Amino acid sequence: MKGDELYIGELAELAGTSAQTIRYYEREGLLGKPARTQSGYRLYSSETASRVRFIKKAQALGLSLAEIREILQLARAGRSPCKHVRERLQAHLEALDRRIREMQLVRNELAQQLNELAKLPDQIDSSAQVCQLIDVISLKTSSSELSGAIKRKERGYGKQKGH
Repeated sequence: MKGDELYIGELAELAGTSAQTIRYYEREGLLGKPARTQSGYRLYSSETASRVRFIKKAQALGLSLAEIREILQLARAGRSPCKHVRERLQAHLEALDRRIREMQLVRNELAQQLNELAKLPDQIDSSAQVCQLIDVISLKTSSSELSGAIKRKERGYGKQKGH
């Protein structure tokens, strides 16, 4: 290390990640091009460790690298990205809530199917049919159908007349 400059391994250790991740972030435009030693080794400022930790925290919140890149570009342009961050996190929360509702529907349907399967005997052999239970059970609704049903319900179209 020279002054406050870090080699890639030192940066990776300080930031809690790997050298491979640092190189990937560079290729993806999340980190600027580092200075190089005469022998070609990358040299990073200690500020880069803070940037890498920021990227990792943003990923942990569910932001994609493309979204993080947008945030970093706003910051580099001298604009506060906080409003953008709130909007992105709100969108992720809404998507997560939708996915939880979908999974709850699948879970309930699977539980209902398992109750029905409990009434069936185990098959005696494992001839061509590996396990008849797999053939018997069928979730009535696919994941994409569930997603559409949830969206219709959210918009108020889920109610059918006469039910």
